[in-house]
Amino acid sequence: MADQQLFEKKPFSVVNGLKGVGIGMANIIPGVSGGTIAVITGVYDELVDAFGNFFRGEGGWRRNLFFLTPVIVGILIGNIALARLIGYLFEVAPGPTNFGFIGLILGSTPYLAKRAGLRELKVWHPLLFAAGLGVVLWMGLAPRPEASPPIVDVDLATAALIFAAAFVGSIAMIIPGVSGSFLLLLIGMYTTLQNGFSTLNVPVVALFVVGTLTGVVIVSKGIAGLLRRFHGSTYAVVIGLVIGSVVAIFPGFGEGVMVLVDLAGFALGVLVSLFLGTGMKDRILKVRVSS
Repeated sequence: MADQQLFEKKPFSVVNGLKGVGIGMANIIPGVSGGTIAVITGVYDELVDAFGNFFRGEGGWRRNLFFLTPVIVGILIGNIALARLIGYLFEVAPGPTNFGFIGLILGSTPYLAKRAGLRELKVWHPLLFAAGLGVVLWMGLAPRPEASPPIVDVDLATAALIFAAAFVGSIAMIIPGVSGSFLLLLIGMYTTLQNGFSTLNVPVVALFVVGTLTGVVIVSKGIAGLLRRFHGSTYAVVIGLVIGSVVAIFPGFGEGVMVLVDLAGFALGVLVSLFLGTGMKDRILKVRVSS
């Protein structure tokens, strides 16, 4: 019964679309992953279950399709429509903007703990939290490897490399706090995918899309299984990953009056996270949609 309630996906809704906008917006923010926002907005469990078990479960693929459609549309809107706004905020007020997202992440901690559903703390839960935290700290503090020359001409061997790179990159879309750019730099494929999209290299883009979709489905299936069988332990790792992402976006403290501005941005982020974690957003939007 608990598992059924855990993955009780809501049908097509405006709320899920707005959550998708937040996820898409996070994808264009350095150091913040879409998976982190999916966790904070409470859609993470259902999202990985819908991708990983698209043709299975109660309601079948139709229910999953109705659930995923507004989220995916929202992600596209967040990626495209809000890219200029986010870029502007980081240009004119990088410190307060980063502190706003830090407040959003840290302020969500009580909600995440509640979402984990831990009835009692096991000895391995802090260890799993530390493991998740350590992974993101390593990614945030490790020096970035030098970018390798991009692959332009596609043959069988390079096609396999691009597909594998896209598969690895998709992990960052599903696992909170994990930097996709760092993973791609680590395997020497960041410039290939960046150049492929900027020059509209159709074979590279097509391989990236197919590899990403394949990775999202497979990784989601694995995480959905972990959430069903070991929900509390899995969330211990997830919380560590989410909190660790603060390191990647910490801009340092400003000087003079900017300290107060940074703190205001942090406070605003905390307020937003508290709002997202109370369920108030769902009740407000339901009232507006039904009226």
